[in-house]
Order: sequence, then C-alpha cells, then structure tokens
Amino acid sequence: MRRSVLLALWLGLVLSLLKEAATEKTANTTVTPVTEATEASTANETTPDSTVMPTTETNVDFCSEHPCGISLATCISLKSNYTCQCQYGFYYSDKNCYGGKVYPATIAVRELYSDNLHNVTSTEYEKLFNNVSAFFRRALQHNVKGYMQTVIVKIQDSRESRNSGLYVTVTNLFTWDTTENATTINAIIQDAIKNGNMPYVYSYDVAEYCSVYECDNRTTDCQEAMFPECKCKPGLAKTIWDDRSCSVCSENCSAASHKYCVKEEGVPKCKCMANYKNRTGDCVACPVGYAGEDCSDNSELILIIVGTVLGAVVLILVIAVSIISVRAKHKQNPEKKSLIKPGYSDKNTSDERPSLFPRVQTTSGHTNPGYQPNNPYDMRSTNRDNFPERDYDDLYEASQEPRGFRTQSKY
Repeated sequence: MRRSVLLALWLGLVLSLLKEAATEKTANTTVTPVTEATEASTANETTPDSTVMPTTETNVDFCSEHPCGISLATCISLKSNYTCQCQYGFYYSDKNCYGGKVYPATIAVRELYSDNLHNVTSTEYEKLFNNVSAFFRRALQHNVKGYMQTVIVKIQDSRESRNSGLYVTVTNLFTWDTTENATTINAIIQDAIKNGNMPYVYSYDVAEYCSVYECDNRTTDCQEAMFPECKCKPGLAKTIWDDRSCSVCSENCSAASHKYCVKEEGVPKCKCMANYKNRTGDCVACPVGYAGEDCSDNSELILIIVGTVLGAVVLILVIAVSIISVRAKHKQNPEKKSLIKPGYSDKNTSDERPSLFPRVQTTSGHTNPGYQPNNPYDMRSTNRDNFPERDYDDLYEASQEPRGFRTQSKY
C-alpha cells in the first residue's frame, strides 16, 4: 500500500516538471509579424535604412553545364550565348565532332577594329561572330549541299594592313559527301556579295590551308594540303606530344657527328661543336688558321701570317749580312800596302807560299852592277873588318829566283 502511494507521488512529480518545461519553452518562442514596411522593402529589394550599391557587369559562363558535350567539342562562352567548335578538319553536330572538308577564306567586313574583338566574351566579338555566321548560313546553307559550320580563325588588325577594312580569316566546314569544291563555293559567295542582300561582308578571297592550320613557323615548314603536314626543319624532330611543332633535335644531332643541341629563345637548334663549321648540313673541321664557334676566330691565321712575314724578314737579313761579310773579306783596301808578298814554291812543288822575309830590292845582280851573290857576312872584302863576326849558325841561305830572292834551308 505504501509502495503504491510513493509511486503515485513520484509520477505526479515527474508530470509536473514536464509541464513546467513545456510552458517555459512556449513562453520563449516569439513570431515576428510582417509589417507593411517590411513588405514594401522586400518588393523594392531595399530597406528604409539601406544604401543602393552600384552593380558591376559580370560575364556569365554559359559553358559551365557542358552544353557541347564532354567528347571532342570545345565550348566557347560568348557575351550572351555560346558556340561549339572542334579541331581543324572537324565540324560540330549533336554534341560531337565529325570529320569533314575544309575551305578556308579571308573576308572583309564592314566593322571598325577594336582590341575587344580579340576577347570572345566581349560585345564586339559576339556581334562579329553573329553577323559572319548569318552571312554564310544565308549564302551556303540553302544553296550548297553539306554545309555545316563557319569558324572564325583569325581577326587581322587593320593597322597591319594598308586597307582600312577589317579582315577576318574563316574556315567553312562541309561534310565528306559534299560535291562542292573551293571553286564552286567561291562562285556562290561572290554572287551573294554582288546581290547586296547581306552588305556586312563585301569581299571574299580563297586562302591557303597553311594559313589556318597554324604550324609553328619557327620549327616547322607547312606542306600545303587540305590537311597540311608540319614537317620539322633540318636537325629537329617531334615528340609524341607534338603535332604542329618540333621541340627536340633529331637523332643525328650527336657528338659522333660533331653536333650538339641547344635551345635559343625556346627553339631547339642543332649546332656544330667548337672548331667545326656547318657545310651543306655536315660539320667539318675548320680550315688552317680558324677556330672557335662556327670557325669565326681567325687569330691563329693572323699569327701564322705575322710569323711567316717576320721569318722571311729575318732570313733576308741573315743572307744580306752574309753576302756583305764575304764581299768585305775579299775586298783589298787600296790604301793598305803589304810589305810581305807571296813567294813561290821550290822547283819540286807547285804550291805558292809566302816568303819569310820581304823581298829586297838591290842594284846588284846580273842586270845591276855590284850584285852580291853571297851573304854579305861571308864576303871577302877589304871592309870585312868593319863587320862584326858571326857568332851563330846560319841555317838558311838566300838563293836567287827569276823574280827575286828567297831563303831556303842549307841542310
């Protein structure tokens, strides 16, 4: 009995606490009524105390939801619309790209040039795009089988041309099964221009395929065709990522061929090593006297020339000095007299030898009176006492010769 009473009291207490909590929550909850001022502010998007801020124009991205599909086509968001384009040689249809025929041309339009024409999200570009597209649709779509699309490739600055008009390079895309060609398409468009129904375009000229294919002119040479080929320049090659440019040197640009690859302003170039020169595509050694890059250093040649000239001058001087010395040696001074003249050899030899004593000129002899054939010291004369006695052995004696005297040994 007592347990049941306690249980009832506990349940009553819990109920009372829950009731108080519910009442407190209801009291703290308020609803703000909508007044007339609030309704008016909502309608005008302002409040009585708010300040109106100027709005800036923003470009809407019309390609955010992939309207051109997620395959090969590229979406280009314009000012108020979008357009879908494909790579060269393909036209867009039903969110995909299909191969077709390409007919490039350059047109002149009645439009003033503006830098905004190079901005696809500008009003000027969208106006140009719409007018050009409308012209070709009216000229080709109903008169030519297989016309699909016109793509603007390039807008030429009027300042780059002598004419004041605005020139635009376009490509007209057709299906593969079209029977039209560049000649028939040109004739149809020329008729449309003459009719004057669409005066926006006032000239049309067929262009080359290379002018719209856009090969890299620095590294390739474009081979003209409906689908051009960008051939690498000599010494360059393509990688698997290259299509219209060549970003590396070819395999023959190696040390074995005396070549090396270097990039100048982002363009690869195969050059000859130092002391080699390019001749008809091959690197050959520099000629004598030249060295350095492309054999442009001729300092060695200058040294060779100078050394040769100096050597020749020195050789001439040596020869001249030798000749002068020899001549001076054999030339006799006329003012100089020799006291000793060469004698003659004895009767048994023919060699000429100089005499030991000078030739004595006397008045004696066969032809002169008083000739003394013997040594004056040996003469028997009355004047002998006037001469001193000889106290030496005379080993030599004088003998007569046809041209004078000479001494000879007595033994």
